[in-house]
Amino acid sequence: MIDSQTGIQLDSGKSASGMLHSVLRQAVEAYPQALNSVQLPASAAAFRRAYIDLLPEFETARIASKQRSSIAGALARALEDQLIYRSSDHSLSLAEYMNQTAGALPLEHSPPGTPTGWQPAVPYRGRTWNSTSALGEVLLQDGVLTPSASAALAWLENHAMTNGRISLADRKIVVIGANAEMAPTRYLLATGADVLWLGLAPPPPALVSSTTPGGRLSWIRGNADLLNQPGEILATIIDFADGEPVDLCLFAYAPGQARELRLTGAMNGIVNALPPALIRSVTMLLSPTTATPLGREDLEAIDARRSNRPAWEALLDSLHLLGRGGGCARQNDVGATRTVVGIQGASYQAAQYLGKLMMAECWATQGQTRVADPVPLRVSANTAAITRTRSMSHPVFDAAFGGAGALQVETFTPEQSRCVNGLLAIHDWLNPVVPQPASINVHGGIHSLPYPLNTALRTAALIGFLKSPGLLLKLVRH
Repeated sequence: MIDSQTGIQLDSGKSASGMLHSVLRQAVEAYPQALNSVQLPASAAAFRRAYIDLLPEFETARIASKQRSSIAGALARALEDQLIYRSSDHSLSLAEYMNQTAGALPLEHSPPGTPTGWQPAVPYRGRTWNSTSALGEVLLQDGVLTPSASAALAWLENHAMTNGRISLADRKIVVIGANAEMAPTRYLLATGADVLWLGLAPPPPALVSSTTPGGRLSWIRGNADLLNQPGEILATIIDFADGEPVDLCLFAYAPGQARELRLTGAMNGIVNALPPALIRSVTMLLSPTTATPLGREDLEAIDARRSNRPAWEALLDSLHLLGRGGGCARQNDVGATRTVVGIQGASYQAAQYLGKLMMAECWATQGQTRVADPVPLRVSANTAAITRTRSMSHPVFDAAFGGAGALQVETFTPEQSRCVNGLLAIHDWLNPVVPQPASINVHGGIHSLPYPLNTALRTAALIGFLKSPGLLLKLVRH
C-alpha cells in the first residue's frame, strides 16, 4: 500500500476520533427521540477520552429504537461523506470519484483444478473436526459462539454438503484483501468457485501451482493499491463478473494512520458503486471488540456467567478490579457489548462500528447508498473470534492471550478463524433464510463476560505477565 497524502483520505485532515465524534453527534441531533439517552460531550477531546463507554450506550439506544435501521443508514452515509479521493492537483468526494470511469487492470489466471469440493478440517482442542455439526456443539458448550452460530454449522452439514464436502462450482467470488490473515481465500477456491484475488501482494506461487484447488484463481498482474486505485479495482471486478452476480468478500485491513478506516471506506465505496445486478452477496467480518447488538438470549448468558463465576473473580469484582458497569449496556431486552478496547484506537472503532456494522445493516435493510431505487442486499456480517493475528502483536495482547483462559475466554489461531468464518459465510450465502448482520457471533466468551473488556483485559494481561515474565521486558521495549 502506498502510504501518501493522495488516494482515499479523511476530509479536511480530520482525526478518526474527531470524525467519529462528529458523525455520532449528527445522529443524535437528527434522531433526538431515539437517542436522547446518549450524552455525547460537546468536545472532541472529551469524547476521545470516553468513547470506550459511550459507543455501547449509543448502540443500545439505537437498537432499542424503532428507527434502528434508519439511524444505521444515516451513520453509514455520514461516514462516506467524510471520505475524499485526493490526487496531486485536486480532491473529489469518494462518491464522485467512484462515479468516474476507470480502466480495468489486467488479470492473470491459473488453470482450473478438479472440482472435488472443500472438505472442512478445523483444528480445535487437540483434534481435527470434519463434522461441522459436532464442532458447533462443542464450541457452544465451551461458550465460544452463540446458539445461532452453532445452528449455522449444523445447517451446513445437513443441507450444503455432499459426502462431507462443500461445492460452490457455480459461483464467482471476489476477495478484497485476499492475503489477509482472516481471509479464507484458499478454502473458497477449494469449493470449486472462480475466485478473484485482490490484494497488495499476488497469490503465493504454491497456491497458483497447486493441483488441489477446484476453481480457477484470477489475480491482478502487478500490484494494485486499494487506497489509490479503487476506481480501477471496481472496473476489474466488473470485468471479472462478466455479467454474472458475484459474492464480494471484504477483508482488507492494515493498522496505523487511519488505514483501518480508509480501507473499509474504499471497500464500501466499491460495493456502493457496483451495478446492483452484479452483487450476489457481500461478506465482512465484525470485530468482537466493537459495540455489538445483544438480544434477550445474550443478556441471559451474561447473567448466567456472572452467577456461576469462581470466588476469586467475585472478589476482584467486589474490589472493582474488573471494572464498573457490567459487561454490557442495557435497555429492557436489548443491549450492546462493552467490549471496546482503548489500545486498538478510535480509527479501529470507526471502521468497525460505522464502516462495517452500520454499513452492513444499511445494505441489509436499505441497499446500496449511492444507486437509484436501491434494494436490500444479502449480507454476511458475522462476529469473528478473538484471533492471534499479526495485527494483535503487542505485549499487552500477548499477555492477555496467555491469561484469557482464567476468565473463560477462548482465543483462536488464524487458521481456526479462517476455517470457521469461511464456513459461516458460506452458510449465509446458501441458506434460504436471509442472514441478519451481527446475529451470528464467534466471540470466544467475551460477549458473555460480565465485565467491561477494557478493564478485564488488564487482569488477563496481569495473569499472562505472571505466567510469562519475559513479556514485561517486551512491554518496556515496545
